[in-house]
Amino acid sequence: MRKKGKPGPYGITIDDVQQAVDALKAQDRPIGPYNVRLELGRGSYTTITALLRELGFSGQSPRKKRE
Repeated sequence: MRKKGKPGPYGITIDDVQQAVDALKAQDRPIGPYNVRLELGRGSYTTITALLRELGFSGQSPRKKRE
């Protein structure tokens, strides 16, 4: 697990990703690297994907059922 310490000038922490996930949930938006990066405004997709996995997200968003 990544440390919660001070990131670099543009780096992100697991806390940043958790806050973005919480914001996305409140907005009823899908949780994924693209939306997390939009919410944060920074961070690489590789780092965001790794941090999402640490938080228990598989990297695949659930698909909506067609009726």
